[in-house]
Amino acid sequence: MRSRLTTVLTIAFLSLGTGGALAVAGGVNFGLAGSNGRSASFNQYRPGGGPPAGVPPVQVPPPQASNPPGTGPPASKFHPRAASATLSAHGVATVRCSTACHIVLRARRGSHHVRVKVTLGASGSAKIRLTKSELKRLGRGRAVFSVEVDGKQVTKGTLKVA
Repeated sequence: MRSRLTTVLTIAFLSLGTGGALAVAGGVNFGLAGSNGRSASFNQYRPGGGPPAGVPPVQVPPPQASNPPGTGPPASKFHPRAASATLSAHGVATVRCSTACHIVLRARRGSHHVRVKVTLGASGSAKIRLTKSELKRLGRGRAVFSVEVDGKQVTKGTLKVA
């Protein structure tokens, strides 16, 4: 008898889902509900929905935009800062920036990855190279080098690491 009851309850929970089973059982007072004998699920799924009578609806003012649309240029007119980079055959990157910029030199050979980060505080140029330990970690063979300035790839090339 107990196994049949368990089977019936399991099928009921699976067919109705947990939320539906709780809503159906909401009218039963297990001592967990408030003083009125109704559960929260009963109040949530009652016919008519909405707030009880006598409670005025809350009016929310429309959101105020701090920057009204159309004040700035469209994304198609945005031009990033001018930066140029060259990559030598030895893996040395020379980067020139017109303003302060963040530079990243990345190298990848198979599953091996290394990178060097440099920040220029003002306009000028910088030479960036991988250290001996980073070259050793990269290994020998052909590797793909790329230079990024402020998150945008400026140059890319395949070089032979000895």
